[in-house]
Amino acid sequence: MTNTTQTTSTRLTVSLGSTGQDVKDLQVVLNATVADKSLVVDGVFGNFTKEAVMAFQKQYSLTIDGIVGSQTWAVVDTIASEIDTNYRPVLRFSSKGKDVEYLQRRLNGIGFGSLVVDGIFGVATEESVKKFQKYYGLTVDGIVGSQTWAKLETIDV
Repeated sequence: MTNTTQTTSTRLTVSLGSTGQDVKDLQVVLNATVADKSLVVDGVFGNFTKEAVMAFQKQYSLTIDGIVGSQTWAVVDTIASEIDTNYRPVLRFSSKGKDVEYLQRRLNGIGFGSLVVDGIFGVATEESVKKFQKYYGLTVDGIVGSQTWAKLETIDV
């Protein structure tokens, strides 16, 4: 008998329809690896999360089934320990890019706007950020720094 050691995780299997903190943790790693920060970290395993999981599984030579079991979790958790999962850049009026798109989707999803998701931090995005900051008792400056990001990431949709 040959002994082989395989790293696995003790997390529960998650798949389409799953919800919770494990799904949020997964979405953060998917954003940092294969999803280019395009997933909303909302703890809901929907179709976009499933597609990102399949891309992740392909990239890391895992079984491509869109289900996150012990082998996929082992890779996810290893990557999570190597990346700064809380990093988001400071965004303000005139910022552009994927992080702004994510911000716009997030603000729309939690009811602080009906923003066009175009990746351009303009007047409407700034106003939505200010409304969000005021509602949650943050400094109302329209700048999305670490405190605003932290609050945005903790709200369940």
